[in-house]
Amino acid sequence: MQKKINSWLVTKLEEGTQSNYVELDSGKFLTNEIIIEVKNSAVNYKDALAITGKAPIIRKFPLIAGIDLSGVVIQSKNKLFSEGDSVFTTGWGLGELEHGGLSSHTSTRADILESLPSKFAHSDMMGLGTAGLTAMLAIMAILENNIKPDAGKILVTGGSGAVGSIATKLLLKLGYEVVVLTSRLEYNTDYLRTFGDIEVLDANDYLVDPKMLSKERWAAAIDVVGGKVLENIITETYRSGVISICGQVLGLNFKTNLAPFILRGVRLIGIDSAFCTTERRKEAWNIIFDLLDVRDIQCMSEVIDIKDVYDRSELILNGKSRKRIITNNSN
Repeated sequence: MQKKINSWLVTKLEEGTQSNYVELDSGKFLTNEIIIEVKNSAVNYKDALAITGKAPIIRKFPLIAGIDLSGVVIQSKNKLFSEGDSVFTTGWGLGELEHGGLSSHTSTRADILESLPSKFAHSDMMGLGTAGLTAMLAIMAILENNIKPDAGKILVTGGSGAVGSIATKLLLKLGYEVVVLTSRLEYNTDYLRTFGDIEVLDANDYLVDPKMLSKERWAAAIDVVGGKVLENIITETYRSGVISICGQVLGLNFKTNLAPFILRGVRLIGIDSAFCTTERRKEAWNIIFDLLDVRDIQCMSEVIDIKDVYDRSELILNGKSRKRIITNNSN
């Protein structure tokens, strides 16, 4: 076992936090039952907040960041996995409560790991990661509420981001009519239309105060934005429509009224991809693996060097990075 690892370490300061890509003593950080050589990780919105210190994502310091990882087991004290197994995981408190995947190596519990599908490389799996799981869980909430493709249009916010783009691709594969909101219409429209036959709308039109009830437009919606965008979507959703909520780009708070809920039966469903059950994850992943192939993933993702994580995090938070961002950890 090598003595040193390279990782994005977040430390606590008197005011705020500090993130650095540093060399660490493996003996102090690789202490769990499975040790993994991380081939690829990713930069999620939550990772960007943690790395830049823009939100208190990390609750234990010092901590290696990164809520996703895919790699090869190099040491195991659990019969579930053996040396040489290709594995991946997302969430479960990684990069928040436990050391995460933005590192050359990491160690974790066996029960949160899953075997890498044979048709995917590690980078392909990280092209899905937390974003893919979140998108599928959001769609499952729609499916389980009996909203079928002929029910009407499905609205997806943050369409050029990782969750939004994967959700759009999956919905199209399932036969839904999809409308996408983006705040950078000129920059993103051509890219979004490469996914298929979709309508693209300006998210800035949704940054106004909503009416109590508006004309019904959406059979369901997947929202990663929150704020006034969500406030307006609620008023435009069909009777018995579902809104899957899985992001808070505009903040954690929003205002609404009871009319959409008691007059139309609109349902808000929160999506927790970090700590959902293993059974639920497997169900979601199996649907994704059936629907998407490597080409689908690669057209929605971009690989960067792990050393560039901080700069890319700032772009993500400023809305200037589209596609799913995969890190190459092998260097």
